[in-house]
Amino acid sequence: MGKSERERRHQANLDRIDRVQLVCGSADGLRIDHEGTLFERARMLGEEISAHQATELGLAALDRLLRRVEGRDPRHRRDILAFIAAVWNNKPLALATLRGLEQSVGDDMVAVLDAFRYGRLNLVEHVEGGPRRVTRALRDWTGASV
Repeated sequence: MGKSERERRHQANLDRIDRVQLVCGSADGLRIDHEGTLFERARMLGEEISAHQATELGLAALDRLLRRVEGRDPRHRRDILAFIAAVWNNKPLALATLRGLEQSVGDDMVAVLDAFRYGRLNLVEHVEGGPRRVTRALRDWTGASV
């Protein structure tokens, strides 16, 4: 799924949210709760916009981390690969891994974690090059099949 498909899904979600109406009461006393509807729409819009932004920023950050590893930059390579393995394979990661890194690397890791938190899609499958690219980087690091 490319960026245009993600944008299309995001717009479809926004359109769906725009049609939400809260109904209250029972039987013949049903009515639309206009105030509740506005609050619910605002909550849903906030979630959708935050999730979409976090996903796009997380994918860009994951791509930067992968490019850094593929470029054979030895600085922080082990930490970046351990982080990518943890995100992709749901493996534990010591929080100390996020310390002592360049600010840009740490910020990218936090952006990926934020996108992972919202969990609208599998980040590795949607980053450019996908699982093949991640598998190659991790295989080079571990020397084994991932």
